[in-house]
Amino acid sequence: MTQTRPLKKIRKGPPDAPRLRFWFVLAWQTIRHRSIVALSQEMKDPFYPQGLENLPAQGSFVLAVNHTNVRWTPRLLASIHVATLERRPDLAKEWLVVAGSRALRLHRLRYPWQRWFAIGFRRVLSQVYRRWAYNCVRIPLGNEKASLRALREWRTRATKQPSLVFPEGRGAATFQQVRPGAGRWLARLGVPVLPVAAWWDDSRGGWALDFGLPLEWATQPALHDLQLGLAMAETLPTAEAPDWQEALLRWQVAHSKLPSEN
Repeated sequence: MTQTRPLKKIRKGPPDAPRLRFWFVLAWQTIRHRSIVALSQEMKDPFYPQGLENLPAQGSFVLAVNHTNVRWTPRLLASIHVATLERRPDLAKEWLVVAGSRALRLHRLRYPWQRWFAIGFRRVLSQVYRRWAYNCVRIPLGNEKASLRALREWRTRATKQPSLVFPEGRGAATFQQVRPGAGRWLARLGVPVLPVAAWWDDSRGGWALDFGLPLEWATQPALHDLQLGLAMAETLPTAEAPDWQEALLRWQVAHSKLPSEN
């Protein structure tokens, strides 16, 4: 008898790939108006936010979001952007997305046509990013000088534009460790930093978005990375942050209030 393999479980949800209409909207906005609001409205998924009252009523802020890759990342970005407009419609056009930029690894491509295509695609992508420079800062990875220049630009703009960043860097199915120095850098920006827990809720067919209170940074900078990670992991369901459960338990025990003596 031949054994049949069990069917692979597929995560349910609305279609992930962008519709043809999106590419027309992207091309039109890139050439003409460059409206990030129009893009977000086209790309957003259903979302269910809570904690929007934690967004500052005035001034700028930073949203530190876990980088889940269970769906196309721009859909998550768009959903968070549209959700924040309920609280801060005045900042609709001011959003700043912080994204990492890796160098091409042409040595991994076997055929010359693959290299030509990769180089051409990167050039087109760079032109698109230049058109959207007001709403995007790219941090080159593997180029220290260029990275420092981009980080300084972000620090200058962060006081005027609300920004969104993924402290983990690379996306993953569950919440991973934050990049070394991410918390220390965010603590020095001089604006409120809010942890945001985001996960795809199969039961409701949309994003669950939990906006936390602005972080009160510890006096010791060496603790800022851990503090940021714990704040982001605390609100996520256990299954979305399994690698953080041990650290969370230690933190909760250390900060639990002792029972009062009669």
